[in-house]
Amino acid sequence: MSRTTRGARGSGDLAVSVRQALDRASGRVTFDDTDFVDIGGRVHRFRHRGRDLVAKLRPLGAARSEQELAAESARRLGGLTVDGFGAVEVCVPELVPLPGQGAALVSPYLGRRLSAGNGANGLSVPVVADLLVALLDRGVEASGCVPRNMFRRVGRTVLIDWEDALLVPAGATPNELTLMKWDIAWSDLLGHDLKLRDRIPTSLPGEQAVLDDFETVLASWFARGAPHVDVRRYGIEVTLASELPLTRAGSASAAALGHLAEDVLPAKLGVFHTVLTAHLREQRGEDAYASLLGQLDALATGSRPAAFPPDLAALRRAWVLALFSAAESIPPAGAVSLEQLAERIGQLARVSGWDAACERAMVAEEIAGRLADVVLTVLRIEELDLLLRGSCAQGVLGLGSDIDFELSSAAFPCGHRPAEDLLIEALTCLGLEAEGSAARPVEHDLVNADGNASRDLHEWFELRRPGSAVHDPGWATTVLTPPSAETIGRPSQYEEQGREYTAKYLWFESRAALARLASTGSGTTRMPVTVERQLALLPQVIGAEEAAELRDLVHATFALRETADPAHPAGGQADAEITRLAARLNLFRQRLGLPGPQNP
Repeated sequence: MSRTTRGARGSGDLAVSVRQALDRASGRVTFDDTDFVDIGGRVHRFRHRGRDLVAKLRPLGAARSEQELAAESARRLGGLTVDGFGAVEVCVPELVPLPGQGAALVSPYLGRRLSAGNGANGLSVPVVADLLVALLDRGVEASGCVPRNMFRRVGRTVLIDWEDALLVPAGATPNELTLMKWDIAWSDLLGHDLKLRDRIPTSLPGEQAVLDDFETVLASWFARGAPHVDVRRYGIEVTLASELPLTRAGSASAAALGHLAEDVLPAKLGVFHTVLTAHLREQRGEDAYASLLGQLDALATGSRPAAFPPDLAALRRAWVLALFSAAESIPPAGAVSLEQLAERIGQLARVSGWDAACERAMVAEEIAGRLADVVLTVLRIEELDLLLRGSCAQGVLGLGSDIDFELSSAAFPCGHRPAEDLLIEALTCLGLEAEGSAARPVEHDLVNADGNASRDLHEWFELRRPGSAVHDPGWATTVLTPPSAETIGRPSQYEEQGREYTAKYLWFESRAALARLASTGSGTTRMPVTVERQLALLPQVIGAEEAAELRDLVHATFALRETADPAHPAGGQADAEITRLAARLNLFRQRLGLPGPQNP
């Protein structure tokens, strides 16, 4: 056991002090290290029996594993002294079980980390390499042996956070990921690329390398079946490109921001942060890269001091806007920025009514299109089409509606799900709920000759690419034949399942009738897709009187959809309104000879 923790042990009421620190609604003690940001609120500084302590919350199993790794590392490294660092000590935390909350790992408060202030004083590349090799010689491969986890004292250096340590044979070589983490963190401290990877040999992963969480996300964006060794090599390449330091003085820490991004962003966006920043640095140069780092650093600075966890939703939103704005193609003069578009979506978030829904659809389409362009460019999968479906494609995005879309191609007819999931995460951070190919209709009214591509009739009517005012299914036109008059003139597979007496279903019904009329009335030209354009076409197709009736039905069913529970009618007046509108739709379709849902 390291002597660093002995004074904190033997306190029978330590758990009480930990719980009081966790339950304290105000007055949380701050950290002297102004660069420290605790995104998840997992780290708490508190006083116990006159001592300054820190509690780190973890699941019980993970906490126990970390404590055991720290204890064994302390045993193996006992008596180790390294020039430039002095005696190397392992901080072995006290484990305090917290029923219902996991556990707390409690350690003494050690002040400012080596990564803060003038921590690099007296250090050099050989000194750093000697420390890391000395640990390996004792059988400890500690990827967390980096400045943010180290504290220098007179004649000694204390190491914390052993959750990722590996216990290896004495003198073993580190794996590539460990060496990459060392290279980035120590280069960041000294202000230039130390190239430890050229000084310390590594073990090769082999073809069956087990991918970590970061690499698993990365692999999903790769070509199908890519060897794990290639995924690892690429992951190391982009991480080094993203996080090795700039040479200019005063630049923000790319390494610290990369580490922070893992805590700020959802999992896939956290990986995308690395790939995007590496892409930006390669394609736009150091100036553009430094500018983005400066913006992100300002966001991180705004989240300090760490007395309380920051507003995570607001920080995510700002981070995503900074990333995607930096990576966008240079917009034309006067173009609306992503920040302005996101602000407008926020203003419309709780505004009901037809006009608000039309504007919401227009703004959401612009945001989705621009974010998708960045995703496809950075991931180098530009061959995919972004196809809009549903209410957003039809230009009326009500309060209860998501953005329905797909990133698809002939090679990915069912959608590129990993890229879609990434786009969904980005849209969600900007306050827009979205669904990709996983939410596509399962019906198949249109099927190609090979049987490997199909579409629901109503989905087909809705398909268009962003910016197109008319039916525009992109790649799908090459594999599917447009529906015949016979297909359009009979109930679809979805309609054959019978009517649901809900506001959501009636909104679908009115748009289905409108789309059929717009399709047949467009002749040889491509049909309009947005509801407003389809309504404008109606008078010349069915006459002014019937056009007015359908317009009223569309607006009435939309208004009911806005105010009613989307799945279950509220009963009473809402129930009566649903019955009344359903009867009007029946009569309208009968007069015009249109198919529709089978009444239960």
